[in-house]
Amino acid sequence: MVSTGRGSGRGVFALRFDVDSVTCLERGVPALLKLGERRGVRFTFFVNMGRSFSWRHTVARRLGSMRAPATNRDTGPSQANKLSATAKLGRGGVLKTVLMNPRLGWRYRSTLDRLFHEGHELGLHGGSNHAAWQYALDELGEEGLERHIRPSFAAFRDRYGQPNGFASPGFRYNDAVLDLMDDEGFEYASDMAGEQPFRPPRRDGESRHAHFQVPVNVIGEDTVPVIEQGLALGRSSARIVRDAVERIRARRFALMYGHPYVEGVQWRLLDAIPTELSGDYETVTVAEYLRRWKETAGHG
Repeated sequence: MVSTGRGSGRGVFALRFDVDSVTCLERGVPALLKLGERRGVRFTFFVNMGRSFSWRHTVARRLGSMRAPATNRDTGPSQANKLSATAKLGRGGVLKTVLMNPRLGWRYRSTLDRLFHEGHELGLHGGSNHAAWQYALDELGEEGLERHIRPSFAAFRDRYGQPNGFASPGFRYNDAVLDLMDDEGFEYASDMAGEQPFRPPRRDGESRHAHFQVPVNVIGEDTVPVIEQGLALGRSSARIVRDAVERIRARRFALMYGHPYVEGVQWRLLDAIPTELSGDYETVTVAEYLRRWKETAGHG
């Protein structure tokens, strides 16, 4: 039985994938395309159109970690929940990222075209550089943010139309990002914590934004995806699947996220989750998830 807490019927389950590396597009996405076709379902892919890597921000982050007190460095318990870059990207993927660092939306256009034409939902994931956004968003300022996102947004819109959804790299957002979501007509973003969709408050604290935030509510510690965390901790496939299914069944509307370089490469492990949910949950895109939630919550 589905634990919904309200109403009855099948639950709603959405899978969101953040696409931000060459390994995502060369290995993970093709596997997820096959999985979606075989199961007859569609996923949501938030695509970073720009570059994955930034020497400037990576070196700055490393130096900051070295200078920080040992107890505060990014090598503590939270790091144990994550797979290393090599484990996620593979050695070849790391080398391509560092040495070639292509603009993903241009280099892998044919793969994104296939996602689009096969009916998967495509959204935008940050701007011109994933690392710059994730590690130094506040340094950009509002004008810098505009310059950062404009080329990617224009290229995406010209080829695939206005995106409904947006996801910030590393769940890093600020007031300028929230304002941008409204200014550019996004229906929703998926950056803020929570259990169910909501319209975030504006800076004045008295009104709310036009777009919805659709929180990822099936997630591991420190915003690490559930499957990645389980793999990093050395848990068995059976336990990883059980943990994910239990979290999903605890809610009627469940949204889980990951990256094609993990869940796509480990597609058999991912596939076991909807298999366990079969008959109780319908797998939908995030846009459809939001639509169903609005109907249920009276926001239609």
